Amino acid sequence: MMKECRILGQALLALMIVAGLSLQASAQSGSRRSPPMRSQPSFRSFPPSSAGSQRRQNPAGSQSRPGSPVVSNLALEGYCAVCIIDMKQWVRGNPQHQASYDGKTYYFPNEEIKRTFLADPGKYVPALGGDCTVCLAKMGKRMPGSVFHAAYHKGRLYLFPGADQKQMFVDNPGEFADVDLAMGGQCAVCRVEMNQEVPGDPNFAAYHDGMRYLFPSAEQLQMFHANPQKYAAAEGTLVPRPAVGPQSETSFEQPDISPDREVMTITGTSTCSGCEHGVSPIGDPDQLGLGVESADGKLYVIEQAHKLYPLVYKGRFQKQKLTVSGRVLRERDSVVWLTPSELQVTN
Repeated sequence: MMKECRILGQALLALMIVAGLSLQASAQSGSRRSPPMRSQPSFRSFPPSSAGSQRRQNPAGSQSRPGSPVVSNLALEGYCAVCIIDMKQWVRGNPQHQASYDGKTYYFPNEEIKRTFLADPGKYVPALGGDCTVCLAKMGKRMPGSVFHAAYHKGRLYLFPGADQKQMFVDNPGEFADVDLAMGGQCAVCRVEMNQEVPGDPNFAAYHDGMRYLFPSAEQLQMFHANPQKYAAAEGTLVPRPAVGPQSETSFEQPDISPDREVMTITGTSTCSGCEHGVSPIGDPDQLGLGVESADGKLYVIEQAHKLYPLVYKGRFQKQKLTVSGRVLRERDSVVWLTPSELQVTN
């Protein structure tokens, strides 16, 4: 009987040793596993509010090397803006690879991704500089958003302080997506320099104080970058044009187009005659006009271009190669107004 008890006791001791070794191995294996995905923000699911608050108290910038300076204007809590937009992944950046844009500091995993950001920062920065577009629209206040309440809409990242604001955006993005659009999308440079309303192109965008400014071409975009304070103040500064009488030096009487007027064919690159040269069509002085710059330095203003050639007119900032035939309506110094009979895009 005692022999059987000893055998049973040894068997139980062996089982306890095996169980202990299994627990130890499991603990060691668990310590090597990556943190669960719920600890990272996601467009579809987010960590509990407690995890979000913990992350905010210990942002990516403070997790860098010991002694690293605290960045008060750190964007996206240290996550890489390029990785979010281009890869749809939340990847932490490194303070050693940082760049500043519109008053915010952005971190990147490496220099190559940083250069991608600097080549087109407007593509990657969050809407309204990371503030909540719903809060601005509904309360007239700018409130910081959180990476733990984010939404992705038409290539842009939107941040919200809480789930309620995010849900309002998701339910009706059209109401809030363009809250950060300055001047209704009109070109601030054109308003300041020419006192004219010119629609901007989303492909030429810049940000100032979180607001998004659009421009018709790269030329106006570069002018804005050179002095954003000057042009950002253009909101509401459009001066009404005075009535122009028939005797005014800036008005032209519409002449009769007769067959004996000179016919010519010219070749050159497209431009906005009003934006870039301050010259408007004779028949439509309120239109900015389509111009053709020839190799000899002359500017040809194409009458009625916005009606006759709407696609060419829309793309006039793109330096299209054009061949135009028509009759001379008027000529003054290096400017010639043409009534076109034919227009071809040759590039």
